Amino acid sequence: MSPRCQLVVLRGRLWINPSGDAHTLQCVARTRKGGRCQNPIESGQVLGLHEFQLGSVGYVQAYGSPGGGETVDVVRWLAQHCTLHDTPDVSDYETTELRRFDIVRDVAHIRVHRGDVAYDGEPVNCTKESSTTDSEDKITESTRAILEAAARLRPCPGYINGHDYQSWYTEATPDLLLALAQLARAHHGHELADRLEQLSKPLCMEPLDPVLSYDALPKAWCLRAVKAPGLPCELHIPGRAAGLGRCTWAGAERICRSVPLEGDDRCEDHAAYCRAVKGDGAVCNRPHCRIAKHRPTSESDAAVGLTAAQRCP
Repeated sequence: MSPRCQLVVLRGRLWINPSGDAHTLQCVARTRKGGRCQNPIESGQVLGLHEFQLGSVGYVQAYGSPGGGETVDVVRWLAQHCTLHDTPDVSDYETTELRRFDIVRDVAHIRVHRGDVAYDGEPVNCTKESSTTDSEDKITESTRAILEAAARLRPCPGYINGHDYQSWYTEATPDLLLALAQLARAHHGHELADRLEQLSKPLCMEPLDPVLSYDALPKAWCLRAVKAPGLPCELHIPGRAAGLGRCTWAGAERICRSVPLEGDDRCEDHAAYCRAVKGDGAVCNRPHCRIAKHRPTSESDAAVGLTAAQRCP
């Protein structure tokens, strides 16, 4: 049987019993025989079920007193002791079950406001300390940003027009990653927050594997920030290929992944591309170029000598 309600408001704060109903808590004190006390912490229901506001995030249903006054012994409730074991020298058989409500972890209990309904429930954070309030306000703002970003997620084709359904994916958009970073920082996860903020920006995705074929997945990437998606950083432009031990072919914005041939500065696939610089300063880059002016001097002289020999009687 599912619990009627797992939430309770004590001292203006929201608590949750993850394992069951928040009003039917069993005493955790150790009896004289060494077992757990079987008494409930309250005989009968003394707290009503009401709606409590969580700001713009929504509202929850919880046991409590809407007027702000306490109708139960809060210290005894949080200690989870019955009236018989409400003494300072009592020892516990089990740990207490109530814990503070987490707006992210326990989001399933939050109900979203409807535009056609008026809500006048009691605010649940009426007596929180300023430091706690500031932290939870940041979490609330981050949660709203996450939900707004998540609502904009759409499937994207992973290859050309998405003809292969298995290649579709849902991209983690920059605004979603930034919202997650804010949430991580509010939970003091600064290292994770820095990582998420980094991933929200355009990054150099040059593989750092020393040898990597085009049909293999990298194990590490550069991940330096760049001006636009798809561009390399300054350390991985084709002009720096020789220093990295890579093929120096510069026919694309990305550096070639392949290792040069022995005695050459290009790989097997790009060795045949013409390296001559044209009048406008651009590299010819034709494969197996037949323009005489673009051939190396030794090759041009050999070609001229062969032609002259063919013309001799």
